[in-house]
Amino acid sequence: MTDTSATTDGPAYTTEAYAAVEKAAGSRRALYVPSVLEHAAELLTDLWATGEKHGVAQGEWAWVTGLADAAVDVVARQYDRAPKPERTVEQVVTLQGHLISALKELGLTARPGSPGVIVSRGPDTPRGGYNGDADIDVRIYSDGGWAFSFAADGASVMSIVAPASQAGASQVAEIVRAFVRGELGNVFRY
Repeated sequence: MTDTSATTDGPAYTTEAYAAVEKAAGSRRALYVPSVLEHAAELLTDLWATGEKHGVAQGEWAWVTGLADAAVDVVARQYDRAPKPERTVEQVVTLQGHLISALKELGLTARPGSPGVIVSRGPDTPRGGYNGDADIDVRIYSDGGWAFSFAADGASVMSIVAPASQAGASQVAEIVRAFVRGELGNVFRY
């Protein structure tokens, strides 16, 4: 296995594990920020290493279970559920403020909405909403994680699995930027 970590302080995962969790995440109805994929890759690397200690080679897992799928799912649960007790209104507003700042740093127009953050669409943003011209609504839930949709009644919602932190808001902003620029296509079509 190839360790991508240069020091013991950095993330310790293999390139194979990262590729496996990235592939597993691609089959989910959510988008994942890099730090969450790295977290899942670390878990998968550790699981493979434990298996090897018990005489189970890395490749032998494939025929019995989707270990990469399990790693993505169990790690994602840590990010898409709020800690108990739920986030306060002040915490949600603070996270929205971090998101607005990060979006503006990326050159996007963002403003507080009710109850999320409204991001102006760009010329390459996929069509959405009743007339195809809806802006983007990004939210952090008091009892859950991040999500975005077109700012229109009845619009489909896409989860973004990311930490509920300033760093997580910056990573969410990167995904929203990619969507607004048309780099992700219309993720709401399935």
